[in-house]
Amino acid sequence: MSKQQTTDNTKDVFAVYTQCFDKIQSNVERANPQFLQSITNLQQEYLAACGNFVHNVIASQQNYVNKIGINTSAPEATTKVVYGITDEIIKGFDVQSKMVHTALDATKQHIKAINENATSFAALNQNIINSWISMWNQKN
Repeated sequence: MSKQQTTDNTKDVFAVYTQCFDKIQSNVERANPQFLQSITNLQQEYLAACGNFVHNVIASQQNYVNKIGINTSAPEATTKVVYGITDEIIKGFDVQSKMVHTALDATKQHIKAINENATSFAALNQNIINSWISMWNQKN
C-alpha cells in the first residue's frame, strides 16, 4: 500500500473525535424531550392513581360507616386542625418547589460559568501554544 493510499484512508483523529461526539450529542438531544415527556406522563399517571386510590378508600369507608350508623360529624376544632395541616402541607410543597427551582437556576448559572471558563481556558492555552511555537520557529 502506498503512502498516498494510507493518507486517503485515514482522517485526523480530532476530526473523528469531534464527529463522533457531535453524533452522540445529537442523539441525546433528540431523545431527551421524549425521555422527559415519558417521565411527565409517568408522574401524571402516578398522581392520578394515588388520587383515585384515596378517593376510593374514603368512599368505601364512608359507605361502611353510613351503613352501620356511626356519626361522622367532626367537632369544629378537629376540622380546623385538619384544614390547618392541609394548608401547611401545601405551603411546604410551595417552599420545596421554590427551593428546587432556585437550585436548578443556580446549577444552570454554574454550568454557564463553567462553559465560559472552559472557553477562556482554551483560548489561553491556544495563546500559550502560539507563543511557544513562535519562539521555537524563531530559534530554527
